[in-house]
Amino acid sequence: MIDTHCHLLPGLDDGPKTTEDALGLARALLADGIDRVLCTPHYASQFPTRHDDAEERLRELRPELEALGLEASLAAEVSPGHAVSAPLEELRRRAIAGRYVLVEVLRDTPPSFFPSVFARLEEIELLPLFGHPERCRAVQRSARIADRILRDGGVLQVVAPSLIGRFGGDAAAAGWRLVDTGRAGLLASDSHGTRRRSPHLGDAARMVAERLGDAAAAELTEHAPSRLLAGERL
Repeated sequence: MIDTHCHLLPGLDDGPKTTEDALGLARALLADGIDRVLCTPHYASQFPTRHDDAEERLRELRPELEALGLEASLAAEVSPGHAVSAPLEELRRRAIAGRYVLVEVLRDTPPSFFPSVFARLEEIELLPLFGHPERCRAVQRSARIADRILRDGGVLQVVAPSLIGRFGGDAAAAGWRLVDTGRAGLLASDSHGTRRRSPHLGDAARMVAERLGDAAAAELTEHAPSRLLAGERL
């Protein structure tokens, strides 16, 4: 599987604090069935991660990751505030394969936020990939928000903790609704470490396979992620 949302790099945000912790998470990802990971450190007011620092951490860690058999690349998880206010060049630098920007969706994110992100990213010919929208109360209440995002070319990325119930019943119900109806384009781990929010992508993928079939699980965790990292439009 390919994980397209993971806080693997050490000492940058609320993910692993040390290289040892990061390698522990890397082993957990491999044990979960993941052999390729997109590192997405937070880019937010609380964690104003410099992209140069993230690149350096990945360069330092990559030889040990490759020795373990884990392929890694870099983007970022951009906070709602930074998505609409950070310099456009900073957003461009954090884009996935020059096409998508992973934008964090929070519990209280309002419906008006989504079109504003499209308008901002359109200036640099990028599209939003919205991370864990199922945790947002507005999305939980109305499928129209998801439908508009998809109509405008955005992508919805549901995360494994939601599907297995780690974020509560409302997030689980909304996450499964997005998956069941084909609105979810990707399934990712949003893992932060082995002690806090460990990988459960394998568990969630098995649940999807039992519910919708192996092909649906493979599309969310293998085929669509591969197209994303190749720079193809989803």
